[in-house]
Amino acid sequence: MASLVVLLVAVLATKGSRATPTPDTKSRQCVQLEVPIKLSSFTTTTWNQPRVDSSIDAVDWVDWMTTWTTPENKASGKTTINQTFKINGQLCVPTKGTKSDIVQLATHGVGFDKREGANINPGAYSWLDYTLNQGYSIFIYDRLGTGSSDKPDAYTIVQTDVQVEILRQLTLLLRTGKLVSSSKKLSGSDKLDKYTPKKIIHVGHSFGSICTIGLLQVNGSISDGAILTGFLPNNQLSGVSVGTWGFEYARESDPKRFGDRGSGYLVQKTKYNVQLSFLKKGTFESALLDYAESIKQPNSFVVGENDYGFCKGECYNTYNTTDIKLNWYPAASTIGYHIQPKTGHGLTLSTNATEGYKATFDFLKTVGL
Repeated sequence: MASLVVLLVAVLATKGSRATPTPDTKSRQCVQLEVPIKLSSFTTTTWNQPRVDSSIDAVDWVDWMTTWTTPENKASGKTTINQTFKINGQLCVPTKGTKSDIVQLATHGVGFDKREGANINPGAYSWLDYTLNQGYSIFIYDRLGTGSSDKPDAYTIVQTDVQVEILRQLTLLLRTGKLVSSSKKLSGSDKLDKYTPKKIIHVGHSFGSICTIGLLQVNGSISDGAILTGFLPNNQLSGVSVGTWGFEYARESDPKRFGDRGSGYLVQKTKYNVQLSFLKKGTFESALLDYAESIKQPNSFVVGENDYGFCKGECYNTYNTTDIKLNWYPAASTIGYHIQPKTGHGLTLSTNATEGYKATFDFLKTVGL
């Protein structure tokens, strides 16, 4: 297994053009899966916080989270989990890919599901299509609590360390060639049952990057490389309040879409709340804002030049490369940095998306991946 390499990508929003390659859907084999992930005697931290069973509660929760008297340490105990969860995912392998034995395992961010890769005009926005066109294989999945994956208790189960453990198990299933054979096949190709990659690159966006960092801290040797977008350790990380998200109780906000979410699941009310968090005026098409609203996902309690969420809108001069190397990725053999112009926090939803993708894949080539 190669030594770990890490690329950190933040984003910078000014107006720009977009490239629009046409995706070739005939050049790939894909299979849709329901992956059983079993947690046995897994211990996670529980947190002291108000319950959210209505939108009135959601406002009160935001008030509690942002009030200066709220304790910094909100840990209240431990919960032991013995349960199997269904994780919905899709594995795609290019039929003639020069690097099809290298798979990207992609973890999406907060507020969306695996469709964050942009199904609208995929030639211009889709990370999945761009990856396959570059010859790599890719596995995308809905994190626990989102999309078509299970949506268990928001307070005790849908927590970061559980997401990290699920990512670890998905990695091992891929590494050993057992991902497809151990899963329920929902649709797609019958030719990927024994797909076994030689190398795995972990890709995260925003909260997905945080989950990936958690995985690397537990076991850095599990990965051959990591692409961490929408998250850059910097001096503005804690600067944006949850009060800017416009949260409502998901089930009450949109019963038709989110009626399967229980207590504790919050969702952004309007597409303009989504815009504030993920997009910057002048860097997106209005149709993309509508698309972002249509695929938004409830959150179970929560980088561009103008990455509002992680850099307070401006990522230049906010990070220290020495500190990042020593304190975040001491085991990495190579760390790259890229501030992507003309892009908000929603990297895959910005008109300059493919330019950021190109910079990312150029980095992979320089490190032999």
